[in-house]
Order: sequence, then structure tokens, then C-alpha cells
Amino acid sequence: MDNSINDGRVSFDPGWNDPPKISFNSQQTPPIRPRNFLNKRVAFPLSGANTSPASAPPVNLPPMPSGAPTPPVPPSLTQRDTPSNSDISINSESVLVEVKTLLLELLESSSELGAKAHDIRRRLDVMELMWMDGKLNLEVQAQMKELAHALRDDEPKKADDIHKALMVNEVSKVGTWMPGVKQLIHHSIARSELLSIDKE
Repeated sequence: MDNSINDGRVSFDPGWNDPPKISFNSQQTPPIRPRNFLNKRVAFPLSGANTSPASAPPVNLPPMPSGAPTPPVPPSLTQRDTPSNSDISINSESVLVEVKTLLLELLESSSELGAKAHDIRRRLDVMELMWMDGKLNLEVQAQMKELAHALRDDEPKKADDIHKALMVNEVSKVGTWMPGVKQLIHHSIARSELLSIDKE
């Protein structure tokens, strides 16, 4: 008997284009699997603003300070407790005479300055001209009066603090002539230190 016949069925080798054999069984149903739509097109974003589908909500942050923070000025160089122009009532001309007289007296008694005395006197003349032309506000005038009184009362350290405050806060007004006053102050400090050494 031919081996190709088995249980009334004809057995043969399937060809290359024959469909696969399917076993029909009503008891078994193949699981339904979702299809992966790998060929689905995704719209290319026009801008990079919203590239993520679920972006985190914006966080309210404090604004960043503009520029680098400025270093604090030492207390000795900050603006001194001088009232504003509206609170100052001084006779500008008489204060100028008083200030220049005190500074010139100190200059004439400081023979050790030598050739520097001429430059100091020239700078004091510049201060006088700016004062008379109204280029020095009342704050500067009041502080120069305080500075001259400190030198008269042999308090050169106090005068030096006033000089530094003026150079920080009013440099555009005092920058041309203050170096002459600075030399007088430093000379007074050196002389005061020498006197304290002699007393010891």
C-alpha cells in the first residue's frame, strides 16, 4: 500500500507558494495582540519651544540681579551724616574764608613740606575758585569746614576720615584739589605721631 495515503488523506510535500496549514479548533482562539503602528508619521515640530508633550509648569523664580554685586563700602568711607542742601544753612563766603585760613595757617607752620607747599597752595586756590563759582555744594562746604576744624583741634585721623568720605561720595567735585588737602592731613598725622613718641 502506498505510504502517501494515511487515514484516507493524501500526504504530500508543500510547495514553496502553498499557504501554511491551519488547524481549525473552535476551543482555542488565538490571543488578540495590539498592532504596533510603526509606520505612523509624526509631525516635525516647527519650533523648539514645546518639544516635550508634557512640559513642567513654569516655576516663579525671583529675578536675577543685573550685573555683579557691588562690594560694600567701609563705614568710614560711606557718606557721613550730613544733612541735605535744604537742611543746611551756612554763609558760604564766610565758611570759605574760615576753611582756607585754617588750611593756610597749617601749611605755613609746616616748613617740613618744602617744595610740596607750592603745589598745596595752588590746589587750595583751585578749591577757592570752584567754591566761589558755586561748583561745590553745601554738603562739601560743610564737610570741609569740619575737616579744617579737625586739623585745627589736632584730630588728623578725623580729618582723614572726612577726606576719604569726600573722595568716595564727591570725587567729581573735589578730585582736582583734594590731593593738596590730603598732603596736609598726612603731614599732620606724622607730626602727631612724632609728638606722641617724644612724650613717651
